[in-house]
Amino acid sequence: MRSVALVAALVLLFLGVGLWNATRPPVVAEARLPLAGLPAGTELRVLVVGDTHFGFPDMGTGRLLRIVAQANALNPDLIVLTGDYMGGKILDWPGSRLEQALPPLAALKAPLGAWAVMGNHDEPGWTPKIMALQVQPKMLVNAHVDIGPLVIVGLDSAAHGADPAKALAGVPAGKPVLMLLHEGDHLDWVKPPPANPVLVLSGHTHGGQIILPGIGSVGSLLLGAPRCNRGACRVNGWPLFVTSGVGTSWLPIRYGVPPEIVVLTLYAP
Repeated sequence: MRSVALVAALVLLFLGVGLWNATRPPVVAEARLPLAGLPAGTELRVLVVGDTHFGFPDMGTGRLLRIVAQANALNPDLIVLTGDYMGGKILDWPGSRLEQALPPLAALKAPLGAWAVMGNHDEPGWTPKIMALQVQPKMLVNAHVDIGPLVIVGLDSAAHGADPAKALAGVPAGKPVLMLLHEGDHLDWVKPPPANPVLVLSGHTHGGQIILPGIGSVGSLLLGAPRCNRGACRVNGWPLFVTSGVGTSWLPIRYGVPPEIVVLTLYAP
């Protein structure tokens, strides 16, 4: 009986510490990356928010609004969201709804706007419709928008039908492209990059979410290691940057990788 109680206590301690790790204020990860084609002397501060995963117990309205305020305080030129706005937890009680998950994001402010793409946990029919009721973020589903210094290309989630050819159709030749795609590994099945200078921003991996000493990433052991877990890398010739995001999936805990928001400074090489 004592051994059962000890095991139960250890499990509760593990979950409790993991929940505390998961709900800490996001760290601000910063990086400078070149993007050819930007006007000479141009530097753009792009803030990346990934995997909000609204829902009990780690991502309620209050926490999400605090993350939005933290993002705005960094004064980025541009804000992008890489998908997965909904739960994804084993236990989500009471059930979270899109009508709760999306409105806090409308407070995001940046001179070049806030732009979003779909994630694999996002319901493909209703998510774009409900997001469209807000002034921002604007959702791009296999579409692009020219914002001046660069073109933002937003792909659908690989789970719902990412179509790079459709999204890139009509992009001016030579203009730099910032592509948003929830699952960076999907680039393995995409033709090599276009002639335009391009950088892809993704989420989905949560940076591993649970990384234990001597074991490594639990998700990688169970599901296979992603091509790029976190940070800057290259997949099938595509330059890619992956954020570990702010929320959680399956279990609302984190070990070894904190929640983060990313500030990328893109500059003309």
